[in-house]
Amino acid sequence: MRLGLALRAFWKAMFDRQVAERVALALDGVDLASQSVAESTPAVVGKEPVGGAPRESAQSDAVTLLAALQRDARLVDLIHENLDQYADDQVGAAARPCLKQCRQTLDRLLGIVPLVEVGDGQVLPVDASTSSARLRWVGESSGASQGKVVHHGWVATQVQLPAWSGSADDALVIAPAQVQAP
Repeated sequence: MRLGLALRAFWKAMFDRQVAERVALALDGVDLASQSVAESTPAVVGKEPVGGAPRESAQSDAVTLLAALQRDARLVDLIHENLDQYADDQVGAAARPCLKQCRQTLDRLLGIVPLVEVGDGQVLPVDASTSSARLRWVGESSGASQGKVVHHGWVATQVQLPAWSGSADDALVIAPAQVQAP
């Protein structure tokens, strides 16, 4: 559940500025029910906010993370490669170093650790007030006070994304084009 939610949030925030702003507010602990996003962020037309000071150019956290995964592991290159032309063992050989480097990058930037320290198949006590962001029942729960762990989940212990220092025009660039003199 959390991985699916995180991926949905990642992709929606990556391509929709308003969603990215709402996610940023939620991550900052702002109660979105009592504060509308329209009140907290200026309406943007072109590159200048309407009725306010010029907006600072900033790269969204989603693009920053994707750029780090591309720089360190060439993840976007692997995803966009036409894999139909390669045998499964060739795809596996190419994916292995990419996935290892993606893990190192995610661990460095987000400090990812298991959410619960209980192994798959072991019993986990469950409090009735446990957040649905932390625990998802698979199958019938019927008010059970314990459950068998199917997956331990993941949690970030930190968020240390590089600060964006480029221009607003370049904020959506994931990786620069590489050129060589003729």
